[in-house]
Amino acid sequence: MKKGWETLPLSEVCRTFQYGTSAKSSKEGTHPVLRMGNIQGERISWENLKYTSNKDEIAKYGLETNDILFNRTNSPELVGKSAIYDGTREALHAGYLIRVQVICGRLSAHFLNYYLNSPKTREHGFSVMSSSVNQANINASKLKAYLINLPSLSEQEEIVEILDKAFAAIDQAKANIEHNIANAKELFQSKLNQIFSHKGEGWVEMTLGEVCENLDRQRIPITKDKRTEGAIPYYGASGIVDYVADYIFDEDLLLVSEDGANLLARTYPIAFSISGKAWVNNHAHVLRFKDTASQIFIEYYLNSIRLDDYISGMAQPKLNQKKLNSITVPFPDLPQLRETVSAIEALDSELKKLSSANQAKLASLDELKKSILQKAFAGELT
Repeated sequence: MKKGWETLPLSEVCRTFQYGTSAKSSKEGTHPVLRMGNIQGERISWENLKYTSNKDEIAKYGLETNDILFNRTNSPELVGKSAIYDGTREALHAGYLIRVQVICGRLSAHFLNYYLNSPKTREHGFSVMSSSVNQANINASKLKAYLINLPSLSEQEEIVEILDKAFAAIDQAKANIEHNIANAKELFQSKLNQIFSHKGEGWVEMTLGEVCENLDRQRIPITKDKRTEGAIPYYGASGIVDYVADYIFDEDLLLVSEDGANLLARTYPIAFSISGKAWVNNHAHVLRFKDTASQIFIEYYLNSIRLDDYISGMAQPKLNQKKLNSITVPFPDLPQLRETVSAIEALDSELKKLSSANQAKLASLDELKKSILQKAFAGELT
């Protein structure tokens, strides 16, 4: 710690509110309810909001300018993250967040927000009380007792100004990289569209049921309490959901999501190849092909087209076996099939290389942020 800085527990300079609104929220209402998904570091995300019109809850949990919202429970990488509320729109917070309010004139809320997001705080400040693959929880009582290193108010403001400028530049660099990633994906999709719309000599219109065998009858779902733990992947609609001790398939197969919001959202692939011993539940269709090229071709094809016309249900989208088998496919003869698959795989390989390089750049920028924060609160920036 830099000479001249003092160390104080958070409780001496802040007020904390552990509880938030429990009012039912929806996509309609007068006031947005900020939840743990809106707190991803430094600033609030105003996407995927839910709202409430409950006047009592609004009065009780309404936010004030420069309130800090702290994730007390979230995924392991986001638990403990905080963001500052700028007061530009009225909002309230849910119970998954701790509201932190500065009550001391010696502390800048913006300085504290950066401090809470620093590696020092996230790695050493709190103990995770319980965690799982998807969720972690922080001991909220330790937030009040957490010791912060406090420079003078003028030095805090100087540090905040330096961090604001540095992080704005980093965020812009990240936005540019993410834009490049999106452009590469769009280009790949455009190339796929060109390939699948070729339909030249040797290409014929077929249904999916005509180019593969459906093995759905062999699927066996197992409830979690009846699964025996093992090393065999247990597949569902979006991939591996568990590992079990036995298997019902042992070959190259293509799995296709049968239900779930992703059939329409297409956030990740709905068709994915598997190989070797596997168990599949009744949320993924199981398709067998005569040759590997056909399987790969159909995998790319299904992941590149919209299937809305084949899907029933909005609350719980479903692609039943009859509709799946009826999907029309522009299918080439064997020589062109192999040539087409080879061309697609080459394009995909280039996309993955580009994506990997860009992801590495994003990771480097995140590490740069951590390094700058580390220096800031060690007194090395001023």
